[in-house]
Amino acid sequence: MFSLTVPTGGGKTISSIAFALRHALTHGMRRIIYVIPYTSIIEQNAAVFCDILGNDAVLEHHSNILEPKDDRTAMHQDRRRRLAAENWDAPVVVTTNVQFFQSLMSNKPARCRKLHNMARSVIILDEAQMLPRDVLLPCVESLRELADNYGSSVVFCTATQPALSDADSLGAFAVRPAEIAPDPAGLYEVFRRVRVNNLGACDDVEIAERISELNQALCIVNTRKHARELYRLVKGQADTKACFHLSALMYPAHRKQKLDAIRQRLAEGLPCLVVSTQLIEAGVDVDFPIVFRALAGIDSIAQAAGRCNREGKLGDLGRVYVFTPTEVRPHGSLIAPAQVSSEVLPHYEQDPLCLEAVRTFFELLFWKDKDKLDIAGITGKELYGNGITPSFATIAERFRYFDSPGQAVFVCPDEKKRSEIIQGLINSPIPAKYARMAQPYTVQLYEPELNALLAGGAVELIGEVGLPVLMDTELYKDDLGLVVDRVAVFDPDKYAF
Repeated sequence: MFSLTVPTGGGKTISSIAFALRHALTHGMRRIIYVIPYTSIIEQNAAVFCDILGNDAVLEHHSNILEPKDDRTAMHQDRRRRLAAENWDAPVVVTTNVQFFQSLMSNKPARCRKLHNMARSVIILDEAQMLPRDVLLPCVESLRELADNYGSSVVFCTATQPALSDADSLGAFAVRPAEIAPDPAGLYEVFRRVRVNNLGACDDVEIAERISELNQALCIVNTRKHARELYRLVKGQADTKACFHLSALMYPAHRKQKLDAIRQRLAEGLPCLVVSTQLIEAGVDVDFPIVFRALAGIDSIAQAAGRCNREGKLGDLGRVYVFTPTEVRPHGSLIAPAQVSSEVLPHYEQDPLCLEAVRTFFELLFWKDKDKLDIAGITGKELYGNGITPSFATIAERFRYFDSPGQAVFVCPDEKKRSEIIQGLINSPIPAKYARMAQPYTVQLYEPELNALLAGGAVELIGEVGLPVLMDTELYKDDLGLVVDRVAVFDPDKYAF
């Protein structure tokens, strides 16, 4: 097991693949599996590898791969890709955390076909700090098993290494990876490009005023609703052409279009004010002189800082402002990291993102959550009836890499593409093909939001696969994506007599 601790913008992607190639050649290993947290960044990393190694060497395996056009060459190439995706039979596999860990924990033949090809592989976990805390122990233990008994090597690659060696919190599941970078502390100083300031408690009006007075700035908040509300405030005070909003309520192709426009304005020095959820933090290549970040974990603050003065062109340090929103409080899995950050930040006012601050943050976070690092009890002794062999069916049933925000809703506003997919869902003998084609044009909704849209007729279930399709296309806005805050969501139990 190895770690690669390199600051954001320091070239982790190419450095990690360079190490993996040499390591694989030296030790006779068979392939490299590059594991990425989000589909939103998987394509850009795969493109980097294709440029270096050639398209034939790289297999992308994730949900946003489109079906080929109906020509013989493309269909033949897709057949090869689909066969390779079944068992990851390729020199370099680029996949998601969900695909990787769900396959490790599954007992289904379709997922298990790729397990033998994880053996004798170099496995790179990009943005390793993104491993969910509630399944941290089973994820780490499965990686240890691959390294100890199946000839694999694992690289934890990130600017903010999680404290996986902390035995006080992880107990027997703690691991001690060997660091690859020659001098992480020295690298941090070389690549230090921002100064972090804590603004304390601020309301939305104050933050919007600060942003609207600037030429170029990025503000990252923790919820989709907060992003919409703050964007509307900024848009009311600034040039509307300069204002952008990004969230997961935009389908992937729409977000890419907005990001392209943002990058162009930044490159040309034009006014550019962006309010986004945390989706922009994970590997999205943008470079702002000033970044605002709502209070979150120090790892998230560091990721936000990676969007500030990324290229080091300012001649001085960029400015990152951390603020505690007064109208919106962290919820769910965001509560603990925000609380721990509020405890740690005052002790590192001079440099809240230094390696010591990051280590202290994770140690305290894991210690506070040490009883929640395996909420499904997958590493518990009760699953090992004979003391050796676990109940694979029970593990597969219990393990969920993360709790999905709900169900994907097809929202494509392109009438031609929309009609093709809907007709395929209704009339095709293989509707699953069209369901896959719909994936890049979907947004994830929470169950109450989806139920409200279904009840109001704004969404209908189409075809045998029952894909939710947005029928009221007026609810999808170019600047905000799918607007669900105008849909009343009622709890029927409160109105039952």
